[in-house]
Amino acid sequence: MLRLNVGSGQRKFSGNFVNIDINPKWTPDVIANGEEMPMFADNSAGLVVSHHVAEHAGCGDAGPMFRECRRILAPGGSLIVCVPDMRELAQAWIDGRLDTQLYMTNVYGAYMDNEADRHRWGFDKASLKKFLLSCGYEKVKPFDWREIEGASIARDFWILAMEAIK
Repeated sequence: MLRLNVGSGQRKFSGNFVNIDINPKWTPDVIANGEEMPMFADNSAGLVVSHHVAEHAGCGDAGPMFRECRRILAPGGSLIVCVPDMRELAQAWIDGRLDTQLYMTNVYGAYMDNEADRHRWGFDKASLKKFLLSCGYEKVKPFDWREIEGASIARDFWILAMEAIK
């Protein structure tokens, strides 16, 4: 089945993943806005990954993208969402386990001369779960960090990864 990396940016996945991004500078396989991907049929994907994308949208603004991913996912298919965990980041910064530069980069984004680089919203586990359920997913649970061939999913204590199942 089809596997999509929506909002691939500079982290393209290999193998049989289709890398999708709105910015052509990242040379994705498909240039598209994640909110509208008519080139993919309903129920055609087994897996969609949104790796550090949702935080670049404002409050609630990632909803159309997650609903479009749901349309494309086959029943039982998974959406894996990775975002900075704002609760973990804040606690680590307060405790002195995280330097200010890394904390602020995760709060505001790593600006690389494009407004799309800025972070516009943040999540913790409870708020991301609630948001994904509101987008129509049947079940939302923490991602189990299983190996996914071709995917390059960053892992660290401050990365929140959830799996939403259609």
